[in-house]
Amino acid sequence: MFHHRLIELESELVAKELAQKGLSQLPVGCVELMQYLEQEIGPRLGDKVPRDWKGWLTYQRNKSSLVICRGRSCSEGMLGSCKAGLDVPYGPDTIGEYRRGFDVSPPQDLDHLLLNFGGDDEPRVFLWYGENIAPYKLVFQANLADDPHTELSEAVVEACTWILKRPRHMTLSQYLQELDKHS
Repeated sequence: MFHHRLIELESELVAKELAQKGLSQLPVGCVELMQYLEQEIGPRLGDKVPRDWKGWLTYQRNKSSLVICRGRSCSEGMLGSCKAGLDVPYGPDTIGEYRRGFDVSPPQDLDHLLLNFGGDDEPRVFLWYGENIAPYKLVFQANLADDPHTELSEAVVEACTWILKRPRHMTLSQYLQELDKHS
């Protein structure tokens, strides 16, 4: 167990370094992977949604990463249509900021996933989990050349399940340890 945990930590450190370097130019495969996830998840930040909508939404940050988090419908004006906003009290404000081209950071009080890319020789895809102000935890990584669509979808579903089921008084690490004890 200890050896496995050390390998996991080393892998996460390497992934953070590669993701921070990013890619000088985002290959078409990266853009296609982000579009694939956007289509799979559904609404994007600012899209029209039904008045009673609650669910998952996506939005791009800096055209090179994708955020996945909980959203809800936010009405525009008294009789306006409803748009998908972040599931926070200031959700409508985030829609306006995003439309004006500002960088919308994931709120500290909203667990989220971040998809980004990096690599030296071959482009790699990374999926990170963020909770409150805790640093991202690596959930998934793969070479882009390996066509990771299916595995990435499964990782997103599993991480979204963690977000929904995790008791609010526990961190992700504590919750996953509890799951391992009962497995």
